[in-house]
Amino acid sequence: MSFFANALPSSALYRVALEFPEETLFLDIETTGLSIYYDVVTLVGWSVGDKFSVHINGQDDTELRDALQKAKVIVTFNGTMFDLKFLNEHYPDLEIPPVHVDLRFLAKRVGLSGGQKKIEKLLGFSRDEDVAEMLGEAAPILWHKYRRGETDALRRLIAYNHEDVEGMKTILDYCVENLVKKEAIPEQLVPAHKFSQAPSKIVWSDEDDFDPMGISVPEFSGSTKPLIEFDELDKIYPLKDFVVMGIDLVSSEERESGCCELRGSLAKTCRLKTDEEIIQWVLDAKADLVSIDSPLSIPTGRISFFDDDPHRDFGIMRECERTLKRRGINVYPSLIPSMQKLTRRGMTLAEKLRSKGVPVIESYPGAAQDIMSIPRKQAGLDYLVQGLQEFGLSGEFVDTPVSHDELDAITSAVVGLFFWTGMYEGLGTPQEEYLVIPDLNGDYGTWLSRKIIGVRDSINLSPELERQLSLKGFEIFDFGEVDRLLEEHNELNERADSIAEKMGIPIDLGRKWLGKELVAGYPVEKKIIVKGVATLGDQALMVESFGPAYKESTAKNDSELLSKIDSFFLNSHPQQASVSYMRGY
Repeated sequence: MSFFANALPSSALYRVALEFPEETLFLDIETTGLSIYYDVVTLVGWSVGDKFSVHINGQDDTELRDALQKAKVIVTFNGTMFDLKFLNEHYPDLEIPPVHVDLRFLAKRVGLSGGQKKIEKLLGFSRDEDVAEMLGEAAPILWHKYRRGETDALRRLIAYNHEDVEGMKTILDYCVENLVKKEAIPEQLVPAHKFSQAPSKIVWSDEDDFDPMGISVPEFSGSTKPLIEFDELDKIYPLKDFVVMGIDLVSSEERESGCCELRGSLAKTCRLKTDEEIIQWVLDAKADLVSIDSPLSIPTGRISFFDDDPHRDFGIMRECERTLKRRGINVYPSLIPSMQKLTRRGMTLAEKLRSKGVPVIESYPGAAQDIMSIPRKQAGLDYLVQGLQEFGLSGEFVDTPVSHDELDAITSAVVGLFFWTGMYEGLGTPQEEYLVIPDLNGDYGTWLSRKIIGVRDSINLSPELERQLSLKGFEIFDFGEVDRLLEEHNELNERADSIAEKMGIPIDLGRKWLGKELVAGYPVEKKIIVKGVATLGDQALMVESFGPAYKESTAKNDSELLSKIDSFFLNSHPQQASVSYMRGY
């Protein structure tokens, strides 16, 4: 078969299937989502001839391996981009038949485009009425329900998968019939086999009707909890007194945004309208960090949020959004028309908070829920509430119904916990805001072991003090250098001023952008003194860059500064736990 796979063009591989119909395997997988990075295969269904079988995640996979090993041809719909990629990722030693017929591309050769269900309707293929209206988005929801004890949900998921497998047979028959005509192949040279004339059926095996060759639906035996819990983060860095505010922001101050105050593991939610209400709420809570579900920057090169931007050619998507797209996580571009006002408000609110010394990060609850294996709100708010509770959170949201915006705000706040403990990944570039997502294998040791002391620009370090600090192993940097850089980067500063003007608030964005590039160059392995921290915005930037590793000094003289530095080392929190991520259930 490898010979034919290599010798024939992919458009002709259907001919191998016609020669070996009893060894042609139709296959379709179901997953928890579209991301090969974060999602898992929940089940694999396949049919050879008139037999249908299924492998369920967590069960013995011998039958699946045997079937693939015996098959000469595998048929999928979009398997090149999806099914086979997932199988190779999650079952790296699985033997996939070398001849692969991908119906998505074969169908295009006979004028059929679109998804499988659209093509099936065009060809008159009828699905079982129980799953006829089901869309692919329902498959992860059914799996989550099965994990929560609903075995009927798994039955329905298997039935849905079976219809996908059977639909491929009709599509392949149609393609073959039309390709034979298109390529003028003599009829006597074409095997007369029709795959759809050997339909398979699901044979169930229950306690009351046991069939050794049938499909049984076992009770879910794996863990239903998220892949990481609050207590694990708390062991890395004590979080009992840490306060993070999560905001699921909406584009207009006329409508309410979901808000969450997360104090340790206790979540308290509310709904607020205006920026001033939100800012006062944050200040009253004495928040350590704010996590906002909204774009907090625009693509590099753009100077406006709207389509009249003369630099619109730079696009509508930031690097962080491109990265998530590549990983299979759906995300809206920051400057798509429906997001423009939200992006403007998010940036405005973030800069207002930073100007008051409050550090702000950008989060995306949907991505965080996928990574943690917590059901998204589309699966049902009860499942999302249960997932957040199983993560280790408490609060009125557990027993009192709250809106989906407030639940996403809770998740945004949870992202702040990952950031603070160093269990995060920042997607993006220094000039664009980093989008923070959980990283369950994050290098928290390096994050927490850094020591950065900030000294206000009103405090002068004497040469003798700098010498003593050098002897203690500190390297001294002057953040005031950002002012010199602003003069050298006049074009960037003009762009920053233009954006700040369009936001309608007096903010030195250029100073912040260059400041981020400056601190990104600070050495990782050394203890650092940063002098020249001039504004509350500078302080916020330092915390956004270094998290709990950054401490602001209020010392007024040399001896007091040395004493506070020694105290910082004595009271710092080294990492206390080893946490690693095992994908799967």
